[in-house]
Amino acid sequence: AAKKLVVIKQVRREIAGDPHFVQMFVDEARIALRLSHPNVVHTYEVLDEAPDYFLVMEFLDGQSLLDVLRRVERAHVPLHEHLWILTQLLAGLHYAHTLCDFDGSPLGIVHCDVTPSNVFVCRSGEVKLLDFGIAKVAGAIAADNDGVLKGKVGYVAPELCLGRPASVASDIYAAGVMLWEAMARRRRISGENQA
Repeated sequence: AAKKLVVIKQVRREIAGDPHFVQMFVDEARIALRLSHPNVVHTYEVLDEAPDYFLVMEFLDGQSLLDVLRRVERAHVPLHEHLWILTQLLAGLHYAHTLCDFDGSPLGIVHCDVTPSNVFVCRSGEVKLLDFGIAKVAGAIAADNDGVLKGKVGYVAPELCLGRPASVASDIYAAGVMLWEAMARRRRISGENQA
């Protein structure tokens, strides 16, 4: 048997005590197991036996697009390369958005946290979208019990700010913000605060 280097992502114990969170984690983790695309990080296994909840995922050698943009400085990233990275992101999103269940019915997968920090650029040249579905579970872009929006506000679609559910359009909006930033060669200023 071939050996593989993996990443093990563990749910913090204080969160694992919340039955609602645990059920959402299990549901989303099962979807993550179904995702198999060159532009989506691969999940090999899920352990969901209380109090331990783990995802076993492929190890990626590289860094997030956010780290690349910070290290190289956004204005110095060649536009054609930045756009190519975004096309790879969109290929992974399209795959997930159109993935169907075994009976042919759409799964309705929405990432809910499409941002430069969840796009991974590998040293081998691959581009992978990270945390598919898990971001939604963890509340990265969701209203909490007090109705306060959480997440990277600069990439949140307007309908989410109005309390509407996330959709494919929400992910496309976030990718559109990233495209605007690539073309403008700067971060979009959106007054990133709750107001």
